[in-house]
Amino acid sequence: MSGYTLHGKAEPNSQISVMGPTGTAIESTTDENGDWSVTLDVFKSGGGEAAAVELEVPFLGALPFDPGIVRGGDDGVHRIIAEPDGATAAALLMRLWIMYWPN
Repeated sequence: MSGYTLHGKAEPNSQISVMGPTGTAIESTTDENGDWSVTLDVFKSGGGEAAAVELEVPFLGALPFDPGIVRGGDDGVHRIIAEPDGATAAALLMRLWIMYWPN
């Protein structure tokens, strides 16, 4: 999920609630130090995937954002080669697998 992550402190091992941008409460539990974080989904979702279906093109919007992709373009080392066990490589390879071998 893309969004904005909030961090805070509260009573250790307690429940907290943060009001999200749509008015929906987002629940979290503090850790033993009282730290908590929640990610607010501030972007609309579903439009890109619907457009990809309509245009009959692959939807890649669910791949995790990785600043290393930009660095890879700059230094000429593809991210999958640089970090073959990373989350980006796994997500991209899974997406390609689904596209070319769906069954």
